[in-house]
Amino acid sequence: MARTNKKLSPETIRKAAIRHNCTLEWCWNYERMQATGFAYAMVPVLKELYDTDEEVCRNLERHLQFYNCHPGASSIVAGAATALEEDYQPEMTDSLKVALMGPMAGIGDTVQAVLVKPIAFIIAASLAAQGNFLSVPVIMIPFILLWLIRFPLFKWGYHRSVKVIEDINGSTTFNRLREAAQIVGLVVVGGFCPSMVSINIPYTYTKVINDVTETVAIQDTLDGILPYLLPICAVAFCYWMLKKKKLSPLKVIGILCAIGFICGAVGVLGVA
Repeated sequence: MARTNKKLSPETIRKAAIRHNCTLEWCWNYERMQATGFAYAMVPVLKELYDTDEEVCRNLERHLQFYNCHPGASSIVAGAATALEEDYQPEMTDSLKVALMGPMAGIGDTVQAVLVKPIAFIIAASLAAQGNFLSVPVIMIPFILLWLIRFPLFKWGYHRSVKVIEDINGSTTFNRLREAAQIVGLVVVGGFCPSMVSINIPYTYTKVINDVTETVAIQDTLDGILPYLLPICAVAFCYWMLKKKKLSPLKVIGILCAIGFICGAVGVLGVA
């Protein structure tokens, strides 16, 4: 084989990291998902490791096989794949991609979709409702940081090489991280429910205590039993429709709009 038998230069490693972190989702398709973007990131690596275009193309074809992972967490996979390519271990590179893209996708999706995104969106929505301009940076800054962290993750994967499989699959640290992210995300989202969902009953009733007639609001009675009872029930109802009835989010939103419109029209509930 037409190998150069030399180590990758820092510039080539940097190019691979930039290409992966910026273009992984380019040319995304249903047949091979992110394979084109991953292969594009490996082009400078393979060009430096092999002398002939035939060898470069032959090895590049390996990276055009199906690949699908969370873009951020995939940086670790790409870094490790770069190190294995540098050691001229193509079979190990392909095996590593297959072995890690699933677990890393689970970790990346959990951190971004469960922990970061809901918290950032809820805080930003609350600020936007108050007319606060900070809602814009609150949305942007977390995702900028998530993108920037891809570069140290790529470097870490490169230095760990094949050992990254043991780090992820052989240790409970990443599983604990995923579980912690899920717990924190759900707790924060649950804590914001009362402030984002406002439901109240506008009716009152009268009661006589020691020959004194008092007017009591039904909403005050419910709050005495459990504060924010109705918003909690509304969230539980949405969860039931999504998880138990398997309704799509669009259908759930439509049902909530219909219920809110009808109840608001007849004055049964005050919904915001």
